[in-house]
Amino acid sequence: MNKLTAFTLSLSIMSMTISSCKKSNSPSALELKSNWTIQSEDKIDASGAEISSKNFSTSNWHSVSIPNTILAGLVEAKVYTDIYKDRNLEKIDKSQFNQPWWYRTQFNVEQKQFHKLILEGINYRANIWLNGAPIADSSKIKGAFGIWEIDITNHIAQGKNALAIQVFPPKYNDLTIGFVDWNPSPPDKNLGIWRPVKIVTTGAVSIDEPFVNTIVNTETLAEAELIISTHVTNNSDVIKRVTIHGQIKDIIVEKSIELKPNEAKKVIFNPSEFAQLKIKNPKLWWPNLMGEQNLHTLKMYAAIDNNISDSKEVRFGIRKVEDYWTTEGHKGYKVNGKKVLIKGAGWVDDILLADTDEKVIAQMEYVKHMNMNCVRLEGFWGRNKTLYEKADELGLLLMIGWSCHWEWEGYCGREEDEYMCIRTPEDMELQSRAFQDQVIWLRNHPSIFTWVYGSDKLPLPELESLLNKYIGEVDNSRPILVSCKGSDFDLVEDENGKITQGYSNVSQISGPSGVKMLGPYAYTAPSYWYLDKNAGGAYGFNTETGPGPQIPPIESIEKMISADSLWPLNDVWNYHSGRNEFSTLSRYLKAFNARYGEANSAEDFAYRSQLSNYEAIRAMFEAFEVNKPRSTGVVQWMLNSAWPEMFWQLYDWYLMPNGAFYGTKTACQPLNAIYNYGDKNIYLSNDLPKEFENLNIEATVFDINSNIVFNKTEKVSINEISSKKVIDLPDFSSISSTYFLKLKVTDNNSELASNFYWLSTKPDVHDWENSQWFYTPYKSYADLKQLNKLEKTTIASSFTSSTNENGEIIVSCDLNNPSDKIAFFIELSIKDKATGETILPVFWDDNYVSLLPGEKRTVSAKLQQAYVKNKELSFHIQGINTK
Repeated sequence: MNKLTAFTLSLSIMSMTISSCKKSNSPSALELKSNWTIQSEDKIDASGAEISSKNFSTSNWHSVSIPNTILAGLVEAKVYTDIYKDRNLEKIDKSQFNQPWWYRTQFNVEQKQFHKLILEGINYRANIWLNGAPIADSSKIKGAFGIWEIDITNHIAQGKNALAIQVFPPKYNDLTIGFVDWNPSPPDKNLGIWRPVKIVTTGAVSIDEPFVNTIVNTETLAEAELIISTHVTNNSDVIKRVTIHGQIKDIIVEKSIELKPNEAKKVIFNPSEFAQLKIKNPKLWWPNLMGEQNLHTLKMYAAIDNNISDSKEVRFGIRKVEDYWTTEGHKGYKVNGKKVLIKGAGWVDDILLADTDEKVIAQMEYVKHMNMNCVRLEGFWGRNKTLYEKADELGLLLMIGWSCHWEWEGYCGREEDEYMCIRTPEDMELQSRAFQDQVIWLRNHPSIFTWVYGSDKLPLPELESLLNKYIGEVDNSRPILVSCKGSDFDLVEDENGKITQGYSNVSQISGPSGVKMLGPYAYTAPSYWYLDKNAGGAYGFNTETGPGPQIPPIESIEKMISADSLWPLNDVWNYHSGRNEFSTLSRYLKAFNARYGEANSAEDFAYRSQLSNYEAIRAMFEAFEVNKPRSTGVVQWMLNSAWPEMFWQLYDWYLMPNGAFYGTKTACQPLNAIYNYGDKNIYLSNDLPKEFENLNIEATVFDINSNIVFNKTEKVSINEISSKKVIDLPDFSSISSTYFLKLKVTDNNSELASNFYWLSTKPDVHDWENSQWFYTPYKSYADLKQLNKLEKTTIASSFTSSTNENGEIIVSCDLNNPSDKIAFFIELSIKDKATGETILPVFWDDNYVSLLPGEKRTVSAKLQQAYVKNKELSFHIQGINTK
C-alpha cells in the first residue's frame, strides 16, 4: 500500500455491535460514486486551490460517476455515442487526452474523527487537493496499479468538503493498463480514475489488511488451521490500549496490545496460541464441479475502553492450492490435494474499463455455465472486486498478474530484450510495490490460485527476487508462476531427430516455469490438438491458445457494422478483428470456404460460422480432457472481447453466445464421451473426484442420408479425474464424405452425457514444416460441404415459461423430429417481440442441437427477471436443414 502518512488499507467497513462494545462514533467507509464532474485542463482557468474550494462552479463541466476513465465519462455524459459502431472509435480526437484532466466532487462529513482518502486506481499520475489545500502530488501518486492512502484528518471539515484530482495521462514509455493485439487501443489510454475513491472514518485506532491464511490436511480433509492477521494503527498522538477481537461464526479470538502514538503493529492469531483456530471437518472451498464453494466471514474490531474504534469484515474460503510436476516436466495444480485439469479462458475488461457489475456477474456465470473452472486475467482487471467476489461464489479459479503489454516495445515504448521491460531500480520498486498492493487487496479470495509475474517473458532476476520478497511478506498461501510462457516457438532438431523448443524461459531464481504458450491463435482444425506434439497440442498446461476467429451471430454483427458494409467482407470487418497478424479473417475464410463452402450473404456466413466455432473449440478442450494426465490445463484465448469484434470470444461484447460457447459447454462436461480426432476412436473422460462403474457408452454412426452404418455399446468403469479409450471405431472411408457420430453415456437408462459430431472422410492435412508461433497452415482441408445439401426436415416445437424459486424465468422448448432424417444444428433463441432483439444474458442448457430421426428432446433456458420485465417474448428456432 502506498501510504503518505499512515500504514493502512481500506477493506469493506461495517458498523456493528459485537459482545458488549458500544458503537461510539461508528467507523464507516463512504465510496464517492456520484456527484463528480470532469473537464480538460485547457478549458479551465483556475488553480487547484480554487478548483477545490467549496464554492467553485463546474457548470460547464461534464457530470459523471466514479469509477470512470475520462473517455468512459464522456460517453456517460453523451459527448460521444455509438463509439463501437463501424470505425467510429478511430474518429475520436486523441489529442484532447494528451493533457491533464480534472475530476471534482463534494461530500459531507457528519462528525470529525480520523479520516483517510483511499484511491484504489488512478492512471497514471495525479495531484490531489482538498478544501483548497494540496494533500498529495504526482511525484508520489503514480502508477496504474498502486493503491493510495492519504491521511486527511487535518484537512477535512465537518459538513461540506470539496475534493479535486488532477490526473495526468500515461506517457508512451509508462507501464500502464494495456491492451495488445486483442483490440484497438482506447483513445484516452484509459486516463483517469478507474477504481473506487473512498473516505474512511475511524476512531483513534484503525485495523487494516485483515487476512485469513488457511492450512488444510490434504490427506484426510478432516482438519484445517486458520491463521488470522491484521495491521493495527494508532492514529493519535497519545498511547492507546486496544483490544483486537476476531470472530468467525462461533470461533472467537481476542488480544490486547498497547500502541505508542502513531505506532502500527501487525497482530497475528496463531493456532498454536488459540486452539479454536484448529478446525475439525472444515467446510472447504472447491473449484467448480469438484465440490461446494463454502465461504466464511471474519468480523474484526478494535475497541478502546469498550468502545469500537474500527471494524472490518472479510470473506474467505478454506482451501489449499499447490502446484505439482508431471514426469515429463509439465506443471499442474491441485486444490485440497486433488489434481485439477485447468479448463479456462482469458478475460479482458471493456476497452473503456466501463463494465457494469451486472455485466461482470453475467459473464462469470457464463463461465460456470460452460463447465469451465478457470479465468486467466492478463492484467489486474476489474474496476472493483465484483469479478473476484463472483469467482469465489462460483468456484472459478483465477490466475492473475502483469500483461504482456509490458514486454513489447510497440506497446510500452521500451526497448525489448528477453526480459520484461521493468529494468531500473526505481521502476522495480514502483511496480513491485504496486503488485504487493494488488496482492493485499485480493489475497482473501480463495478463487485466486496463482500470482503470475510475466506473460510472455521473465522478470529480471533482481526483479523476481524483489517481487518474491514483497509478496512473501503478505501472502504465502498460493504458488507463484514466474511466466506463462515456458519457451519460444522456434523448433530445433538434434542429431537424433528429436525436435524441441529453442530458447527456454528458465529463471535463474525459480527455474523453468513448467507451462507453455506456444499458440496457435489463428484458425486451427480439430485434429491439430491431438496430432501436435511440439507446440500447442494437448500436453502440459497451455496458458493461452485457441482456434482463432469466433464469428458472432448475425444479430451482433448488424449492431457493430452498418447495413451498407455488411457484405461482402471488407475493411470494416477487418477493423473489428484483432491487430497485427490477426487484422484480417483471411486464414479463417480460406479454411471455412474449403471445409464448409463459400457463403452467399452475411446471414449465411454468420450462421454457418457457428458450425466452425463449435467444432474447432470443442476439439481443443476435449483433446486436453482425453490426454489426462499428460495434459494439465488449457486456457482459451479469449473468453470475452473488450469491444464488438470477430476474434477470440466464446460470447461477444453484447453477451451473445456463439457456437464456441456451446462447443465449450459440451467439451467440458465433467463426464463426457469424446471422439479423438487423432486416432479416430472413442474415449470417456471423468473430471469429477469420484469413480463411476458400469456406465454404458453408445456410439452410433450415420451417413449423410441419416442411415445407421455403425452402432456399438460398451459397459465401462472409470476412475476419478481420468480418461480412457472405450470403443475402437472401424474405418469409414467408404461412406459419404460427410457423416455423423452420436455418442451417449447412460447409467440405468438415465442419460448422463451426449455428444454429436459431423465428420469428414477427408482429413485436414497440416503443413507442419511451415508452422509459425500463431498458426500451422494446411496442405488440404476436410470436406464438410455435403452439410449444405442435407434433405430438409420439419421440426415440431412448443415453448412454455415459468418462474422458479429464485425468481428467474425458465423457458422450456419441446422439440420433436418426426422425420426419418437428422435435423441438424438447431439454434434456439428468445427475443423481445417488440424489438426483435435476443434477451441477454441467456443460459440455455444446450443449443445448436441436432435431433436424430424420431427423436424428442426438451431444452431449457434461464433468464433474469430484470432483463425480461415489461417485455413480450417470442421464441425462435432455425437449423441447417429445418424448413
